[in-house]
Amino acid sequence: MIVLILVILLIVPAFPAAASDAGENPGVVLCRVCASHPGEFISLTNHGPSVDLIGWRISDGEGSATFNTSFIIPTGGGVTWSAPGSFFRELYPEEDCLNSSEIILKGSLKLADAGDQVYLFDAHGTLVDLLCYGDVEPQSPWAGPPAALKKGSVMVRKDMGKGPESWELVVPGLFSVVTPSFPAEVVPLLYPDGALPELVRQIDSSRKSVQLACYLLENWTLARHLAGASARGLNVTVLLEGRPVGGVSENGAALAYYLQDSGIDVWTMRSGDSFRRYDYLHAKYAMFDGERLFVASENMADSSFSSNRGWAVVVAGRQICSYAEEVFQRDIAAQGVDIFPLNTSLARAEGGPGRLLDTMPPAPRTCSAAVSLVTSPFNVQDALVEMISGAQERVLVQQMRIDEPWLDDSAIISALSSAADRGVMVRIQLDSGLGTEEGNTLVAERLNQRANDNNWDLECRLTGESSPFGRLHNKGVIVDDTVVVGSANWVDGSMKRNREMMVVLRSSELAEVFVQWFEEDWMGDAVAPTIVLPWHYLEAKIGDPVVLDATGCYDASGITNVTWDLDGDGLADGQGPMQVVTLGEGQHNITLWVEDSLGNLAVDIVTVVVTAPSNGTVSWLLYAPLPLLLSLILIARRTRRL
Repeated sequence: MIVLILVILLIVPAFPAAASDAGENPGVVLCRVCASHPGEFISLTNHGPSVDLIGWRISDGEGSATFNTSFIIPTGGGVTWSAPGSFFRELYPEEDCLNSSEIILKGSLKLADAGDQVYLFDAHGTLVDLLCYGDVEPQSPWAGPPAALKKGSVMVRKDMGKGPESWELVVPGLFSVVTPSFPAEVVPLLYPDGALPELVRQIDSSRKSVQLACYLLENWTLARHLAGASARGLNVTVLLEGRPVGGVSENGAALAYYLQDSGIDVWTMRSGDSFRRYDYLHAKYAMFDGERLFVASENMADSSFSSNRGWAVVVAGRQICSYAEEVFQRDIAAQGVDIFPLNTSLARAEGGPGRLLDTMPPAPRTCSAAVSLVTSPFNVQDALVEMISGAQERVLVQQMRIDEPWLDDSAIISALSSAADRGVMVRIQLDSGLGTEEGNTLVAERLNQRANDNNWDLECRLTGESSPFGRLHNKGVIVDDTVVVGSANWVDGSMKRNREMMVVLRSSELAEVFVQWFEEDWMGDAVAPTIVLPWHYLEAKIGDPVVLDATGCYDASGITNVTWDLDGDGLADGQGPMQVVTLGEGQHNITLWVEDSLGNLAVDIVTVVVTAPSNGTVSWLLYAPLPLLLSLILIARRTRRL
């Protein structure tokens, strides 16, 4: 849609004492009206054939703006009038501007915050459209009470009706996308260990630009590499949430100023005159050279890279990056509205400068996938509902928390229940940390009760103490062979009011990577037992008893099975942590298996070399302390001789 903006810097003609009734609608109508901060503007759109707007007029009854030159508005095209001092261009940067010389201005066209009328006249003076809002007395052809008005909102037309039901309130400048799917190469990443090295690798390999947006940036290693990119001449831009819950920490402020002092453009998103487009910039993403997109569930803070469980991906593809860059540029363009320089948002603090990541692990594997980008507000929820509604085999969910009210009023939970009802396996894992355990416990109990009542293959459980991570902070979903990775929590704020970013990845190969990660976490302890042995090599004489001692082995989930393979045939010959055996002459490689309560298995091998005794040699057993002798005699009753 081609949209043109008519910016007015002068004063305009008065509205006549009387106006004719609306004639036949030529297709040009009022479509968007903002009457207060962050700016007054009126937009038109054309639903009919192309029209020359010369002589057409917009008015509020006290002033008007008249097109005084030929201006063709095509089918689907539009034009916007913007008052002096309006932030229209910052909120809608993709829309072009016209010169004020193309209009005649008379009177005082200034929309009242409390209520007003907006008239649209054609070149013959015929009233073709009318909007009544706020506390005014409606007049024909308006039907019904005035449209609702709310400070910080813009009225947007939904249909061609002439009453309040045809208009809705929207936040000005709100921008959200759902993209087509594009083929791309994808690197899957698992927090806490896998993300920081790959982020550093992407920064260090960039040659032109780095653009980064996130809720929290508090890791000095990352900051050092960003500063290094700037020092190499790259264009580095950072957009941060300026008012996170609890405020920006002193460490976060120090890091932000360090980046700015390193030549990086650092901006913050926060309220301006009590207005902002999104409750929070909660997305966590970065773009490198316009070619590679990093999207994560985790913030860029120390805890994210050291203890949180989360997912991330690096997507290589110019097409998907172009959409992500559009989101970034639209968000950062509203400077003076809800985007501000660092020094107007945060007090300077000192810290750092941290360390560089000198040793890099091998590059992680890549998978081919069809990838689309989805952002909030609204689009993430719609995309999840659509995917879950089409699930055939499985839905696996890892979430930090689910709002309890969602159980009774959520399209996503409703879609999950419907999937379970038609036989889809549903698994939901939630965090059990401070601030989430109580609510998540109630959610899990109610979901599991519903599953039991309806005989669904649905289970919800919280993470346990033996989990191989500190906190489940993920927001991941797997539906059949589709994986969703990104920042949106399953709460109303993330779905309806925050800036969130998710990627939808369709690939059976990639899905199996994330399924394996999910299943390991679902078990609760993906770590095999730790084997501790008093020795791995022993020399003995024929007839000497050999003590095999695995009593030092341990595991957070508890050890349930210890077995020994004495003859190398792959079968267990002894069971229990301690065995006493006598072995024949030669070298014996004995295999030990230690299994925990969740089925994780650790394996080790000990070697015993048995030789014939020399003449006059006395077994060491004769010199053993009496308690040891008695213990070995008791144990020996359960051993076998080989």
